[in-house]
Amino acid sequence: MLRTAFIEVGKTTVMNFSFFIISIVILSGFVGGAFAQQIIQLEPQEFSQEEIDVMRETAVLISTREGTFTIELYPEEAPNTVHNFIKLVDSGYYDGLVFHRIIDGFMIQTGDPNTKDPEYDRSLWGTGGPGWQIKEEFNTFQHDRGAVSMARQNHPDTAGGQFFIVHRDSHFLDGQYTVFGRLVPGTFSTPALDKMAKLETDEGDRPLDTQLATITKAKTVYPFYTDGLGELDRNQSLIKEVKMIDGQQAPAYYNDVHDVVFHPPYRWDVTENSSADFLSVKMQPGDLEHNAWKFIEKSNFIPQVLVGSEKRNSHELTNDALSTGFFSITSGDAPEILSNYIFTNDKGQQAHLSITTQNIQEGDETIKFKVLQLHFNNSENNYSVIYVNTADYFRYEVNAFSYTVDNFEIMIDGEMQKLGFADSPVFQQLMKDAKAEPEPEAPPPARIGGCLIATASYGSELAPQVQLLREIRDNTVLQTQSGTSFMTAFNQLYYSFSPTIADYERENSVFKEAVKLTLTPLLASLTLLQYADIDSEHEMLGYGIGLILLNVGMYFIAPAILITKIRSFYKLQ
Repeated sequence: MLRTAFIEVGKTTVMNFSFFIISIVILSGFVGGAFAQQIIQLEPQEFSQEEIDVMRETAVLISTREGTFTIELYPEEAPNTVHNFIKLVDSGYYDGLVFHRIIDGFMIQTGDPNTKDPEYDRSLWGTGGPGWQIKEEFNTFQHDRGAVSMARQNHPDTAGGQFFIVHRDSHFLDGQYTVFGRLVPGTFSTPALDKMAKLETDEGDRPLDTQLATITKAKTVYPFYTDGLGELDRNQSLIKEVKMIDGQQAPAYYNDVHDVVFHPPYRWDVTENSSADFLSVKMQPGDLEHNAWKFIEKSNFIPQVLVGSEKRNSHELTNDALSTGFFSITSGDAPEILSNYIFTNDKGQQAHLSITTQNIQEGDETIKFKVLQLHFNNSENNYSVIYVNTADYFRYEVNAFSYTVDNFEIMIDGEMQKLGFADSPVFQQLMKDAKAEPEPEAPPPARIGGCLIATASYGSELAPQVQLLREIRDNTVLQTQSGTSFMTAFNQLYYSFSPTIADYERENSVFKEAVKLTLTPLLASLTLLQYADIDSEHEMLGYGIGLILLNVGMYFIAPAILITKIRSFYKLQ
């Protein structure tokens, strides 16, 4: 995961390593879709509310040998994109196409009709389309796991038939590509996505076994209702196949002693320390790739969602009073109350919802924690659902708490029932406030924009060369303070001239090939960083200086020697 350090460096240091900055600057490319320039540009259509409603109740089933993807569509936010997608599905466009680009931990992509032809050059997969392009419909939906988004060229209005499904949260794509749907939670889409993403690929991320990656059938289903699958926040990773306490994969945690059922958040592990008298469950982000880990590395604290229950005492059983006690962290300061509400669901059940903060002193460092907790009861037990994290990273995992509450079931009037607290306006408003981004919050300076020159040279932000550069940037260069500082300092200069060069590349094919040829030795030298074991700033600087000297030799010294030899040869004639 990316770890960005915010540090300042002197101008002298930056100048001393200016060539190194130039060598790594093209590592700043982002990831998008790729296909050849189309001929027809379709103008946006206006759709009636009735047409929007029909598209909303339409789902798309993408069947493969690895499983079936069930796709829910977002016509309110991307009507033309959804309309185009449904039209292509109904026409049979996707039948027989291959998921031609598969990157485990990132995304899977399909929609190129050229992949149907077994004789077609595999290196050109990703260049085909339906014969037209549509305008972008960027929206606020995030590229979370399971999001379905349109692939495109560098220009926003170049999407056609190619789309990709996000395998791992990729928020750097947000606002740059049109998210028009998601895999439906509660279906078998998630295991199918994982299996497809794990297929063996060649050096160009193309599947070796095309039969496993081929769409056998794509069809629309109308009407399609998700009432039985639950209503999730669309800006949330899919929930599917969570780890039980026995290590087995299952869709829910169930305790028959305490009559409790809930679905743990996706990729959160469950441990239990319960008895017949009390229930004590702890959930934490598991070993699978999880966005939370980049914040865990910074805070050295693993966020927790705690679920507990205990028998109500005799005094409590004589009335319907709700306990308003606060959960607090052991050895911490007294809790400071930020929010405190008692509200009632539509069944007449009361709940106590609060957010508190606590400071804990560890040596010379003061750590502030936030605690979000919900307390409720039935006729026999008191229950608690509690979320704990450091204050700085609290908002990032609030969805884990809200999802647990939303699907929580307890015994009510002799049968298991959902609580319904998550539907309360009080609960929803507090969750919205808890997830709100504080102001101001500056973006990581090293990740400004993409590599315009390299993308224009190779024709696609998903080109293997651009992917290679991005991986070296994220996994090696930006893991050190010096690399991060260099990228931050140079970005301001680079983006002052790179758009002009990139535009000229697209207009002049000869110039484009010349730039591509010029980049080739640099690409070859930078691949050395993939094999380097860099564990310190000293090692990063050492490798950086080495690469500088290598590139100086290739671009300046070697040509100078060659020119000198040629001149000497002609003088001897």
